[in-house]
Amino acid sequence: MVAGRSSEARSVTVTTTLSSTAVTAAAGTFREEDTGRTITGAGIPAGVTLVTTSSDTAGTLSAAATAAGTVSAALGGDAAQVYGFSGWSPLTDVESESYTLASVNAGVVTPDRITNATTAVAQRSRD
Repeated sequence: MVAGRSSEARSVTVTTTLSSTAVTAAAGTFREEDTGRTITGAGIPAGVTLVTTSSDTAGTLSAAATAAGTVSAALGGDAAQVYGFSGWSPLTDVESESYTLASVNAGVVTPDRITNATTAVAQRSRD
């Protein structure tokens, strides 16, 4: 996994409270791009997403936790969730905010890594 890639899952340690949608974590755990991503772990119901990431240490789940405690959770990894342009995801908040259609058209910014595995095939001719 490449750190900061929003379309790739990463492991995080979070603290949940029984029957609460609040989730907390160590400094630097959550990023702006994490809003809307799935989160799975013990005590977190299936299909839950982070509705908000109010800071790098706090977020809100889309459903209440079913247990209290500090758990290892998987954040993201949904192929359908790509932050930025299709086939590209930013490393940092600064990169995501600088990559716009206008910057591409001006030739100022280019993606550093294409995230989908589709590769163009050369045109074939009949002999």
